[in-house]
Amino acid sequence: MRVTIREVAKRAGVSAATVSRVLNKPNLVEKETRRRVQAAMKELDFKPNAIARGLSSRQTDTLGLIVPAGITDFFFNELYQGIREASQSHNMRVLVFDSENSPERAMEGFYFLGQHQVDGIIFTSKMITEDFDPVIQRLGLPVVLVLAPNGAKTPIPSFDIDNVRAGFDVVSYLVSRGHRRIGMIAGKVPDTPWQQRLQGYESGLKHFGLPFDSQAVQTGEFSFDDGYRAMQRLLEKQADLQLTAVFSASDEMALGAMRCLYDNGLRVPDDMSIVGFDDVKVARMVVPRLTTVAQPFSEIGAQSVHWLMGALGRVITPSETGTYFLPHRFVERESVRTLV
Repeated sequence: MRVTIREVAKRAGVSAATVSRVLNKPNLVEKETRRRVQAAMKELDFKPNAIARGLSSRQTDTLGLIVPAGITDFFFNELYQGIREASQSHNMRVLVFDSENSPERAMEGFYFLGQHQVDGIIFTSKMITEDFDPVIQRLGLPVVLVLAPNGAKTPIPSFDIDNVRAGFDVVSYLVSRGHRRIGMIAGKVPDTPWQQRLQGYESGLKHFGLPFDSQAVQTGEFSFDDGYRAMQRLLEKQADLQLTAVFSASDEMALGAMRCLYDNGLRVPDDMSIVGFDDVKVARMVVPRLTTVAQPFSEIGAQSVHWLMGALGRVITPSETGTYFLPHRFVERESVRTLV
């Protein structure tokens, strides 16, 4: 005869309701209790009724994805591919909500996805603040952050790279190639991965005894045009700065900077070395090919889905909150020259 939830509950020393929560919303159950229930299921060879489980949990086999500005940006396409493929491997669909770079729209996205009864939510690139705590707690869904720091009180896992270390590594590389006057095109938004790259840049200059000049740092919103304009501002100060290399916080801005240099009759890397960040596909296509920091976007997306599957009880995996750092990689190509 089929083993029942009540029998599992009795073996684990918990209520039937607790067993149901372990099956349907395991993130709401204390870890030790969850472990006891799962052990009892294994001992009794308990096989949950998939139809009954779906009805009771109202699971839709759908994950929600909140993106800052569509999935057409260079790196979001690769990130989305990792999320989509991992979701498909677990027979899950992905419902995408575009927040249009607006905190208010992002908040609306949580409500929208909650109304569509998604089983979990992936939030990308913008920092979660305390303003989001009430809605996240009210929805009661597992949430995971991708390339986004957690500024909320609610414990939420985050998958990213160590952006401070990566920014430091760029400066270290440029110094090893003989550069001492290094500028940066940074991001405008505080408390984001792009600001962390600026911290790494500043730490690198300090470590190697190089002066920090605020004029050598210009900001943008990570578009090609922002990179172009930021590079133009650096060129206007070049008589004082005497830069030989510029580190861009994104590949797209780096491409804009390269175009600006070309339009001003300057060559990369002969007149100015450029290092990007992301390693989007087009970085390998431009002339010269862009030296950059590679982020494992597809793997980051897949790992975020895998964490949600663990939180939903569909796979056995650690479900602790905190930041999970995946390794970045430096990709040396043609946009940096060695100074004698």
